[in-house]
Amino acid sequence: MEGKEMALARHAFGLGRREFAILLGYTGEPRNNWVTIKRYETGDREIPPTIERLVILLRWYLHE
Repeated sequence: MEGKEMALARHAFGLGRREFAILLGYTGEPRNNWVTIKRYETGDREIPPTIERLVILLRWYLHE
């Protein structure tokens, strides 16, 4: 999964980066979560396989 796909999935849910991080199970400081999602979406950090699979499942759930 590329960052653009993750951004599209987030937009499909109508969530900001902080809210999307919470949906994915991230805990901690909201600023850190926002930066983590931003790095995934911009390609600055590789999306972990478990997060990628979770996003795919969430997209599937949204379209069902």
